[in-house]
Amino acid sequence: MMSSFVLTLELKTEKWQEDALDKRLNIGRQMYNACLGELFKRYNTMIQSKEYRKVLKMPKGKDRNKEFNKLNKKYGLTEYSLHKYVKPMQHYFKDNIDSFTAQKIATRTFRAFEKYVFHQAKRVHFKKYGELNSLEGKSNKTGIRFKNNELAWNKLSIPVIIKKNDEYAQMALENKINYCRVLRKFIRGKYKYYIQLILDGTPPIKTNKETGEI
Repeated sequence: MMSSFVLTLELKTEKWQEDALDKRLNIGRQMYNACLGELFKRYNTMIQSKEYRKVLKMPKGKDRNKEFNKLNKKYGLTEYSLHKYVKPMQHYFKDNIDSFTAQKIATRTFRAFEKYVFHQAKRVHFKKYGELNSLEGKSNKTGIRFKNNELAWNKLSIPVIIKKNDEYAQMALENKINYCRVLRKFIRGKYKYYIQLILDGTPPIKTNKETGEI
C-alpha cells in the first residue's frame, strides 16, 4: 500500500466564504446524523428478526460469519447501501455538497457504526451543532479540490496561504494529491479554516535554514 502524508494549509477567507463553509459543515453534520439514525433503524430491525437469532446460535466460525454477511446485505447494513441512502439527500443539498463528499460522509458514519457494533467503541454519537469540523472528498478531480493554489468546491474559490519561504510546503506540493479535506479549527476565540491535502509518498525532510542541516 502506497504511503501518504498530510499537508495542512490555511485558507485566506472572507466572511461570506466562512459563512458558506460553516453552512456546508452543518449540512454535512445533518447528513451524518441522518445516516447514523438510518443505520440504527436497520440494525434494530435485523437483531429483532428470527433469522438473526438463529444465526447468533451458530458456532463461531466462517459459516456463521457468512450468514451474518448475508443478513447485513439483506437489511442494508453495508457501506454501499448507505451510499445509495445518502444520494437523494445529496441531490437536495447539491448546491453545497457534491456527490463524492456525500459518499465520504456516509463512509465515515458507517466506519463509526461498525466500530460500535464490533465493540471497538463503547458508543457512537450523533453530532451536535458545531461538532462536525471537517469534510473530505474522494479525489482531487471532483468535489473538494486544490487547484491553482485555491480551494475549489461547488462554485467556491478560496485562496490558500502558501508562504514563499515555506520550503516544506513547496516540496510537499510536488507530490500527487490523493484527495482534500476542509478543516475548521477554533483558535483563540475564533474559527480558522484550512485545506488538508492528502499526498502520495513520504513527507519532505525539514532542513535548518541557518545551518542547512537536516
